[in-house]
Amino acid sequence: MPLFQNPFSLQIPVKVGYLDALFFINENLCVVGDECVSTLHNHHDYEIRYVARGKCRQIIANEIFTADAGEIMLVRPQEYHFQKPCEGGEENLQYNVRFSVRADDRNPQTDRAYKALLSFLDSSRRFHDESGTLRTLFELLTDEISKKSVGYMDNICSLCSMLLTRLIRFSEDDMKKLYPADELKYHGYERSRIDAFLFNRYQGDIKIGDLAAELNISERQVNNVMHKMFGMSFTEKVNELRLQKAAIQLTHTNDPISKISTDCGYKSQNYFLLRFKEKYGKTPTRYRAEKRPKDALSTSCPVFW
Repeated sequence: MPLFQNPFSLQIPVKVGYLDALFFINENLCVVGDECVSTLHNHHDYEIRYVARGKCRQIIANEIFTADAGEIMLVRPQEYHFQKPCEGGEENLQYNVRFSVRADDRNPQTDRAYKALLSFLDSSRRFHDESGTLRTLFELLTDEISKKSVGYMDNICSLCSMLLTRLIRFSEDDMKKLYPADELKYHGYERSRIDAFLFNRYQGDIKIGDLAAELNISERQVNNVMHKMFGMSFTEKVNELRLQKAAIQLTHTNDPISKISTDCGYKSQNYFLLRFKEKYGKTPTRYRAEKRPKDALSTSCPVFW
């Protein structure tokens, strides 16, 4: 008996690196036994045929292949193909999905990635799922469609993206063209560098050009990075850091406001008072009175952060 007794059709858009792909899934996603038999036909899309159990004889573009359990056969657009289970042995179980990749020759990066992917797909036919990862993805995909639990469409999109990414990883060639360069970097390290730079320099005459030189990028790129990582400009981030440090000193020391202002990098106390009130809605004196612990020290003490 078919797993999916009622016909259905899903079109799932996914993003893989620079590329937009479209997956087509129907009731043939998971087929067993005699359901694996097909007549001669073709598609406008790529098709992934995964043998999960048993063996299957596949005829693709006049070539005959015997696919064992754990093997993936890739059928290219317009290639005529059909299949039937091999006689004898255990019952067959197969998973099948189709996908297409959209081209955009208006974007050079997308166009290069598109051509790189097609070159890989058009030179490849069969793969072996040694890790079992693809089988797990197909099982999860089948389960999501069967149960239709809350949020299942979002999970289907994620699983389709993982399927295509996993297929790409079978390539022995360099497929980095598919992905934006910044995806290949470890952003946590960049953020740590910025945090360390600001911490060590916020008390002095710090300028955006200093950070640009530290990161070896332009000043314009610095603000793009700051907005991406912190949601604010370089100047806003420096001011936020200085005011946070001032608030800590107001709460935990008896230092005069003039000293706190200078320690936190402000050349003008009036400017410090203005910016502090803008952020916290009260003057530093009132902030200290409201936030200061009752058992605060009566003399100034060092602050560690």
